[in-house]
Amino acid sequence: MGTKENLLESIVIQLKQGLWEMESIYSKRIKILEIENDNQVHQIHKLKERISALLENVETLKKVNLDLNSSRELLLKELNVKQQRTTVIGIITVLLCEDEITNDDKVELIKQLLKLAVKEEQIEGYVKELMQILSDAFAFFDYYQKRVIKREIKKNYLFFHQLFVTAQSQSVRKILFAYHSDKMKDMIKHLLDELIRSNRLYSYNDEDALNILLYIIYYNKIKEHQDNEQFQFFYNKDENYYAKRFYSLYKLYLYKKDRSCLYSMMKLFHEKELCIDLLKIEMVQSILKKFFKEEFGYHYNIGKKTQYMSLKDYRYRHPHYSELRNFGYQITNRTDEQRWAALLEFMKEYGLQATVNELHKRIRLKMGREEDQKRYANAIEKWSFDLRRLKEEYYQNDFPWPD
Repeated sequence: MGTKENLLESIVIQLKQGLWEMESIYSKRIKILEIENDNQVHQIHKLKERISALLENVETLKKVNLDLNSSRELLLKELNVKQQRTTVIGIITVLLCEDEITNDDKVELIKQLLKLAVKEEQIEGYVKELMQILSDAFAFFDYYQKRVIKREIKKNYLFFHQLFVTAQSQSVRKILFAYHSDKMKDMIKHLLDELIRSNRLYSYNDEDALNILLYIIYYNKIKEHQDNEQFQFFYNKDENYYAKRFYSLYKLYLYKKDRSCLYSMMKLFHEKELCIDLLKIEMVQSILKKFFKEEFGYHYNIGKKTQYMSLKDYRYRHPHYSELRNFGYQITNRTDEQRWAALLEFMKEYGLQATVNELHKRIRLKMGREEDQKRYANAIEKWSFDLRRLKEEYYQNDFPWPD
């Protein structure tokens, strides 16, 4: 009996101890849950405060947005009034100051500039900058890029020619030089007419006057203006020595068909060849043929025996070729030294940077497509060789060398 009682007592004690331990565990869990609940209540309270603050901020932002929209509407109205001028100035600034944009991008900017210029009331104030942009484009862009620009000018050439004649004489000559082609004859004649009617010739120096006279004769405009008193007076001014001299010889030749007049004109060509634009575009034979027509063959055969008819001093510039090609630089039918000599001649005229850019442009264009890389592999190799040689012999880190 005693043993059973002891056993039951032991069991009861163990059960009590187990229940106490379980109660202790549950008490601890309850406390933990209470603490977690308090934390969650605190977090909820904080979130409510943040939501309230955000809602206040949203209301503030709505008010600010309304104010901004009102200000924006006012600014848009002001910009609409000044948009044209601002855009013209902006494009001119980019074209004159930004060197990193490609020529293709510049073409697009110039197209936009020419469209806006027609509507810009104060465009006369930007003539100098506009002419510089066009001059650079006609000097350094390729044939197709220049054609795009000339087409854009052609759309409103009546407006642009009135603008061009107000520019400096050198700029007008550059436009005439760029126009020179059979497709642009009418535009050249119109620009010459506008120039004469504007009386701007009176501000031209002797060399400019001589060039304009040669253009007038070349494009068969002389008969229209030779009875104009102001035109006659200008080309009989003693200050315009060469212009006056050539005009007198030309009139005398038309009247007498005297061979000595022809020789005297050729002597004048020889003396002033570096400043005569037409000699930079055409060979002297073409000019003579244009001037003297059926007499060309007879007099030229005689005249070429004299020093003044020598062709070696004249460079042929095809209007559809790049300026570098017109200096004699090409891959086919040229030795390395012949090609190098032509490249140096171009560099004397335009400088190292322009020469490097011309070569780099050719390499970049032909490296653009895989089929071109194979087709023009020899040309790319020659261009790269010349580019490296220029860098080795002339480069002095005075401008960024292209990759």
